[in-house]
Amino acid sequence: MASTSTSLSLAFCPLFRPTPQPQSQPRHLDPKFPKPLRLSLAPALSCAAPLAAVPDGVAIDDIIEKDWSFLNASGSHLPRALAAGALSPASRVLAVTPTASFVSALLSESPCELLVAAHESLYVLGGIKEEHDQVRCFHLEGGGGGQGGGVVEAVPGRFDAFDVVFVCYFPGMGVSPAALLRSLAKRCCKGARVVIFLDQGRQSLAQHRRENPDLVFADLPSRSSLEKAADGSKFEMAEFIDESSLYLAVLLFQG
Repeated sequence: MASTSTSLSLAFCPLFRPTPQPQSQPRHLDPKFPKPLRLSLAPALSCAAPLAAVPDGVAIDDIIEKDWSFLNASGSHLPRALAAGALSPASRVLAVTPTASFVSALLSESPCELLVAAHESLYVLGGIKEEHDQVRCFHLEGGGGGQGGGVVEAVPGRFDAFDVVFVCYFPGMGVSPAALLRSLAKRCCKGARVVIFLDQGRQSLAQHRRENPDLVFADLPSRSSLEKAADGSKFEMAEFIDESSLYLAVLLFQG
């Protein structure tokens, strides 16, 4: 699969709504998003805006949409995670693997100059775009373990100089803390804040891994592993909380 990015700023409406089919070939998109769900986007090509941003060589019919709905219910510590970003109206923000509810909360509480959302789920990105058209959405091709997935090469270079990055679900990214921070170091401005959090904490992570082994690839990083990764990428640990109901790590980019 090509490592170039897929911009979802075009043609969301037809991409995520079922197109009527002949009776002999009924096709329905179940709103409960069963897994695995094979997307076929070919009927949507009647859209007025062409899908020019789809990378060359990508077989759209082979995209498997996984069910991320287990993350839809945000925990009570979401405001704490947002506060850790120290956002301002001038902030350029990247949210990696966010939920739609996280994006809504961020825009409601802390308006910013730019918000980019990157996720492996086309359904999640479609929901974000439908609610908040100003958010720039990009597909992490292949998910956490794929080319560009979890490390932000999928986001075009014109969106460099982020000063806040929220990593909303590290266990689903399939990368090491070191790989994540190396990637973010290329895209952050000096003094940028990287907030890695799980507002449901460790008490729910074990259940996630049992019930969604195809999505939850890793544990939450320990303090020592983050500090080691930070040293190698010019980040400095500013805050670390690891409790049953909240995981929060804040790193400052010294580059």
